[in-house]
Amino acid sequence: MITGVFRDASRPLAERVADLLSRMTREEKIGQLGQVRMSDYEKNRSAYLDGVRAGKWGSRILAETAWAGDGGASALKVEQLNEIQRVAVEESRLGIPILYGRDVIYGHRTVFPIPHSYAASFNPDLVQRALSAVAAEASSEGVHWTFSPMLDLVRDPRWGRVIESPGEDPYLSSRMAVAAVRGFQGEQFGGDKSLLACAKHFAGYGGAEGGRDYDTTEWTDNTLHNMILPPFRAAAKAGVASMMAGFNDLGGTPVSSSRALMRDWLKGELDWNGFIVSDWGSIFDLIGHGVAGDERAATLRAFTAGIDMEMIAGFYERNIGALIDSGEMPATWLDDAVSRILLAKFRAGLFEHPCTDPSRAATTLRHPDHVALAVELATQSMVLLKNKNNSLPLAPTLKKFAVLGPYAEARREHLGSWCLDGRPNEVTSILDGLRTAAPEKEFITANAAFSDACVDVARQAECVILCVGESHLRNGENKSIAELALPPGQEQLIAALGGLGLSLIVVDCSGRYLPSPAAEAHASAILHAGCLGTEAGTAIARVLLGHAYPSGKLPMTIPRSTGQIPLYYNRKTVGKTVTFVDRYRGYEEQLLTPLYRFGYGLGYTTFTLANQQLSAATMSADGAVTLRATLTNTGARAGAEVVQFYICDPVASTSRPGRELKGFQRVELAPGASRVVTFKITAAELEFYGARFHWEVEPGEFRLGLGFDSAAPLPLTLTVMAS
Repeated sequence: MITGVFRDASRPLAERVADLLSRMTREEKIGQLGQVRMSDYEKNRSAYLDGVRAGKWGSRILAETAWAGDGGASALKVEQLNEIQRVAVEESRLGIPILYGRDVIYGHRTVFPIPHSYAASFNPDLVQRALSAVAAEASSEGVHWTFSPMLDLVRDPRWGRVIESPGEDPYLSSRMAVAAVRGFQGEQFGGDKSLLACAKHFAGYGGAEGGRDYDTTEWTDNTLHNMILPPFRAAAKAGVASMMAGFNDLGGTPVSSSRALMRDWLKGELDWNGFIVSDWGSIFDLIGHGVAGDERAATLRAFTAGIDMEMIAGFYERNIGALIDSGEMPATWLDDAVSRILLAKFRAGLFEHPCTDPSRAATTLRHPDHVALAVELATQSMVLLKNKNNSLPLAPTLKKFAVLGPYAEARREHLGSWCLDGRPNEVTSILDGLRTAAPEKEFITANAAFSDACVDVARQAECVILCVGESHLRNGENKSIAELALPPGQEQLIAALGGLGLSLIVVDCSGRYLPSPAAEAHASAILHAGCLGTEAGTAIARVLLGHAYPSGKLPMTIPRSTGQIPLYYNRKTVGKTVTFVDRYRGYEEQLLTPLYRFGYGLGYTTFTLANQQLSAATMSADGAVTLRATLTNTGARAGAEVVQFYICDPVASTSRPGRELKGFQRVELAPGASRVVTFKITAAELEFYGARFHWEVEPGEFRLGLGFDSAAPLPLTLTVMAS
C-alpha cells in the first residue's frame, strides 16, 4: 500500500486531498465517480472484489431498487461490508475506502416520524437530536452516508413524496435543513456515530405538474430563488457533505443537466465544497427528457452541469475518459469532482476507520435513549385539528372505548414508505399503546375489514376512537393520487360511526394532510398523527389520554378539495382582489379559504399574546431591531404554543407574498404562567430576490406581527431607511 501525506490524519484536509489526487491514475479517478449496487453479492462476489481491487468504484448504494423503502432493500451485513472495505483498503493500489450510502431518511431500527410529520413539531433542536440518534444506529451497521434531508418545497399534496418534505414554507424548511445536517453529521464531520448528509432533490422537484411524480416543473426565476433554493442554501451553509440532483425538467432544462444551478450557483456563487450525486438513473433520464441522444451525450451534459458522482447507470465509467481525450470536457473538471468526493471521505474519517466493529450494533440499535426521543418527537409531531367541547383529552370518567379502523392494530404502516430497517414487530400499535398506558380502562376492537362489525362493537362503548389513514403503499415515491381523499370506504365508516351519537375521536395516520368531509361533519375531535414510526402507539395514547399535550402545527395548508390546489399561505397578492374587494370570490361553488391554514394546531389549553412592540420603528438596511410580546397560558392545563413571526412587504420592486414566516419559538408554560418572547429583525428577515436579480433589502415600510398560525395579524410597521 502506498504511503504519503494523505495517510497523515494530522495534516490539513486540503493537503491530504491534493496529495492523494496527485498519485491517482485517470482510471482510478473515474472510478471514484461511480456508485454501484453490487446486487446478488454472494453470487458475484469474486467479480465485485476484483473491481474493488482495481479501484473501479468509489461508492456502493445499499439498496436493490429505486423504491427500496417499500421493501426493496436487503438487510445490512456488517461482515460483508467489512470484507469489501478490507479489499479496498488493503488490496487496491492506493487503499481508498468505499463510501456506503443508504436511504436512512427518518429512522433506522428506531424509526422516528416522517419529515412531513416531524416538521409539524416546529422544534428543530429536537429534530436534530432525533436524527443524531438515527445516525448513530445506521453507522453502527456500516452505513456512512444517508440520502437525506429532502428539502423539496411542496404545494401539491397529491404528490406522493410530500411525505419526505418539511412542507410549503422556505423558512421552516431551512430550519429543518440545518437541524437535519447537524443531526446526521454532528457539529463536526467524522466520528463513529455520524453520517454524511445529502440534501435533495436539487432543485424544484416538489413542483411536479399535477402532483405526478417525475413530471416537469415550471418555477419562475423569482419563485426559484425566493422559495425553492433557500433550504438548499441553508444546508450548504451548514456544511452538508453532498447534494442530489433531481429527476425533473425545470423550465426546459432537466436539472441533472443544469450548469446554471449546479456548477455556477451551488459550487460557484455559494462556494460550496461538497459533492453532487445524481439521483437513481437521472443521468440516463436525460435521454428520456430528449436533451441527449445517447449515453455519451448524457454523460457530457451531466458532468458539464456539475454532477460529480453517478448513481447506478455506469455512464461515467464508460464515457468520461473518451470525452476528456476528445477535448469536450477539461481534465480539471475530473480532478475537481474527485477532490470533492475524497474530501467527503476524509471528513467522514474513512481513511482512519474504514471498517465497522460488528459488536457496536448490539449496544446501539433501539437504545432506550433513542426510543425515548422517538416518543418525544412523535408526541410533538401530532396536530390537533378539531376538539369540539374539549372531547380530548379523554375524560377520566369514561371507562370503555371502541378502538376501530384500519390503523387500530396496524404496525408496518406506521413506519412510512421510506423505511428500510425498521421492524414491524417492534412497532407499538395504537390499541396496544392505549392498553399499556391505561390498563384500568377497557379497550375493545373489531376486524377492520368488516364495517358492520365495527359499528356493532362501537355500540358497546362509551366513546369511539377511529384510526384511519393511508397505508405506506399509497404514498411515497411514484405513489401520487388524483383526488385528495382517504382510501375507499373510510369516509363511509366515519359517517356510519358518527351516526351512533357517541363521542367520535378520529385519529388520522395518513402521511399527507387530507381533508375529510365526514370527519368534519361527525367527529368530536380530529387528531392528525401522520406516520410516527416505531413509537406511534405510545405517543398517540399519551396525547389521547392527556398524559401529554398536543402542540404540533401544520407545515402545509389543508385544502377543502382537490380543486383548490395549489393552495398555500404565502401567496403573492393579486391586483383584482383589491380592486373588487367586495365581489371577488375565487370560486363560485366553494370558499376560497383553506380547510386548515399553515401553522394551525390546537392544544389542551389556551394562550394569549399581549403587548407586541418594536424596540424601534425605523432601522437601516444593515441594522437590527427587536420585536417582543408577552405570551400567557390562560387555560387550566400546562401546554406548549408555537409563537410565529410573520412579515409583509406591501410595496416592492416585484410582487411579494401577502405574508411570510420569518421566525418561530416553541414555548412551554404552566397554567397562568407568562414569558416574554423576542425576535431579532435584521436584513436576513427582510431581504428578498428582487427585480435586480440578487438578494437585497429594499427601503420602505414592512408590516409585521406575531401569532399562532398564518392568519396572525400584522399590527406593527417597521420602516427601513435607504442606505
